[in-house]
Amino acid sequence: MRKFPMDEIAPKYAQRTVEEQKRLITIARFPMTHTDLAWKRLILVVLLAMFLWWSLQLVNPVYADAKLANASNVLLIKFKTDTSAAERAQLISEMGGEEIRWIAPLSVAQIRLPENWASVRTGRDALTIASQSSHARFVEFDEVVNGVPLVVEQMHNQSTVNNSTIPAAPIPTAPIVVNDADFNNPDRQVYAPNMIGLPWAWNYTMGSKEIKIALVDSGILASHPEFAGRILPGYDFVNNDTDPHDDFGHGTHVAGIAAAGANNWIGMVGVCPLCSIIPVKVLNESNQGTWANVAAGIVFAVDAGANVINLSLGGPSSSQTVEEAVLYAAAHNVLVVAAAGNSRSNAPFYPAAWENVVGVAATRNDDTHWSLSNYGYFVELSAPGYAIYSTYNDLGNSYGGYIYMSGTSMASPHVAGLAGLLFSQNPALTIAQVRQLMTSTAVDLGDPGRDDYFGYGRIDAFAALRAGYLLLPPTGKASGTVWQDDNINGVWEEDEERAAIQSLTIQIRIADGTVIAQATPNDLGQWRVEKLYPGSYQVVALANGNTILTTPSTYDIELASGQEITDLNFGTTQSTLPYRVFAPTIQGTQ
Repeated sequence: MRKFPMDEIAPKYAQRTVEEQKRLITIARFPMTHTDLAWKRLILVVLLAMFLWWSLQLVNPVYADAKLANASNVLLIKFKTDTSAAERAQLISEMGGEEIRWIAPLSVAQIRLPENWASVRTGRDALTIASQSSHARFVEFDEVVNGVPLVVEQMHNQSTVNNSTIPAAPIPTAPIVVNDADFNNPDRQVYAPNMIGLPWAWNYTMGSKEIKIALVDSGILASHPEFAGRILPGYDFVNNDTDPHDDFGHGTHVAGIAAAGANNWIGMVGVCPLCSIIPVKVLNESNQGTWANVAAGIVFAVDAGANVINLSLGGPSSSQTVEEAVLYAAAHNVLVVAAAGNSRSNAPFYPAAWENVVGVAATRNDDTHWSLSNYGYFVELSAPGYAIYSTYNDLGNSYGGYIYMSGTSMASPHVAGLAGLLFSQNPALTIAQVRQLMTSTAVDLGDPGRDDYFGYGRIDAFAALRAGYLLLPPTGKASGTVWQDDNINGVWEEDEERAAIQSLTIQIRIADGTVIAQATPNDLGQWRVEKLYPGSYQVVALANGNTILTTPSTYDIELASGQEITDLNFGTTQSTLPYRVFAPTIQGTQ
């Protein structure tokens, strides 16, 4: 894979006058000592490398608008749903082409014309035949699409800003600690998870195997230990087989950002480390593919049960076929997230620019706009995309299967991973609700409100999941028994002791002490509180009259959605004194 230096000094060099550039390069020609010569040669190599990088940025945009060798004679035709196979075949024959792929859910055929089709029958004739057919809804050329990241060896030393919104008295009260080696190694500078508040967000959920994130990209290195046990069957639309092997590296890097494993003692950690992965290969060993591949990949992902689809790819030209595939995903409540592009432009970049796609721009480790990220009306959210350390398709490289890459290709899977967490927290969410949760809780950067550089802001996973849990149905329950502790030892001896008849009130409180529910025991000493939201609670027993508690009066509990925590039991006795006796409170946990 071709690598380019990413120190962002190149633009400054390019801005020098011609005379200054010549002078910088020419000084290496003068006679000098051996030590000076070695030093000047190093400077010359660095300057030439930077000049080469800058030149490539000017002549070869990141989305690379070049044609694949077999793309200039390939068409996509959408047929009406009532068109028979015979009628479809007849039209293709009249055009002088052959069908190479049929995307049934979209009623779209990918058709190859002869290599000499322009001389056999003009493009105008072929297109006219299709467009005038009563069986066709539209016809378009199959364009090239790319996913081209910028590769860096390491991140520049620069202080990291953490603008994640953590309230003064949060619920939960501490971040989740993971044991992943590179994540906890300051030298690796894995800044993005902390920047978007993931260690706090993981208190709510670290994902679920039932939630599936599809990476429609260059494939995946299935043997990478970060994905062990969570890769579902995928497909390779480049080679038309069931092995979506990553022969470029882009897809593996993207997959790690979204869903690399946690607490496996190695590497980094993905945004949704417990989510399942559907790898769909639509880009070849040069990181190129076609819109037909992408459309087929989206449809495959939807039919495979994906909840989220990440598209770290794109191009400057639109495709009705791929837009139809995006609509197919939306109709099945599958969220599509896409990179905004890396050409430092506000020109529409597809598929990110479509209404039913979450377009994602890239930010740096200091929460500023990454200089090569596209911007514009189509940017809905932003996420870290500069110098992102993630999985790679070469386990034998200098980082042992990891690498740094920069680009909106890296920003997009952060958002896709967050969507995976939200669906894990509440599988009943609609894609509209997921988008609302992410945009309404994002950290507002740049101009106040939505702007073209950051969209609604840089994602905040903790804030999004805190807001998300309020949308969960209140299905949690807490229950227990109050008993008469005859020997006053705080231990319930069921064969000897009975349900209590003393007066007791059970309160359910949140962290600030607010009482949100309460109950009293029935004649059997049993109590129960229902319709609780997931979260942290205190269960507090208050003795009334001459009742004395012989057990701890408080339990601290963490309640998941649909969970019932039982055995929150309290022992009591009755004072014979004419005044109330207060037993000391002892903290208990469950």
